[in-house]
Amino acid sequence: MSATLSIIDAIDDPEIFGGMFTDASWEPWRAFLAALQALPMSEGQIALYRQHTGRSEPPTRPARYAELVVGRRGGKSRVLALIATYLATVMDHRPYVVPGEVPVVAIIARDRDQAKVIKSYISGFIRAIPLFEDLIEDEIADAIRLTNGVVIEIHTASIGAPRGRTFLAVLADAIAYWPATENAVNPDLEVINAVRPGLATIPHSLLLLASSPYAKRGILYTNYAKYLAKMTLLSWSGRARQRR
Repeated sequence: MSATLSIIDAIDDPEIFGGMFTDASWEPWRAFLAALQALPMSEGQIALYRQHTGRSEPPTRPARYAELVVGRRGGKSRVLALIATYLATVMDHRPYVVPGEVPVVAIIARDRDQAKVIKSYISGFIRAIPLFEDLIEDEIADAIRLTNGVVIEIHTASIGAPRGRTFLAVLADAIAYWPATENAVNPDLEVINAVRPGLATIPHSLLLLASSPYAKRGILYTNYAKYLAKMTLLSWSGRARQRR
C-alpha cells in the first residue's frame, strides 16, 4: 500500500479504519495523530494542540518520538494499536531493510498481560479489515507475523529483551508504572535507551511512551515536570475518560 496514505486518510478510508473512530470523542486523538505526522490541522485541532503542548505552532515534520499522558479509559490502548497497525500494514518499509532483516513493531509493558491488551487490538484491527486480513501469516501468544515481513512482538520491560531488532515502532505502554529507581533491575530509562539504536535505520520509525499518571518519578514524569508542569491547564493527576 502507498506510503503516502496518511494515518488520518487511513482513519477516514472506508476500506481501512473508516467507521472505527468516527465518534466526536475521538477528535482530540485525531488532532494528536495529525500533529504526530505533521498533517494539516483545523483551527480547532490547532487550539487543542496548543492547549496540551504549550507550543504555538504545529509541527512541520513527522515526529519520531512522542510522549502521552492520558487518563484511564482515555482511548490510549486503541490509539497505540491503531498507530502500530498503520505502521505495520500501510507504510512501505521495504526500501529501508536489507534481505533477511525483520522489521519489528514492539509493544513493551511492565508485564505480558498488559502488552497483550494492545496486541489483541492490533490483531482485531487486522482481522476486521478485508485489505489486511490475509497479511497474517502466523499468530502466537507473543507475536504476529505478517506476510509483508513485519513482526509484531510483545515484551516485558527488560533491558535485554528487545535488543538486536530493527524497529518500525516501539510502544512503551503504562511506562509510569515501570521500575524507575537507579537500583532497579530494569529501570525505565535504560530500557528506552536500549531500544533507541534499533529505531535508527527506518526514517518513519516511532518511539512512543504512553501512560496514565502515576508516581512522580521515572522518564515520563521527569519530562512532564520539565516541559509541562507549569502549564495551568495540565495536571499530572489527569482526567479519566470513559474509553479504553
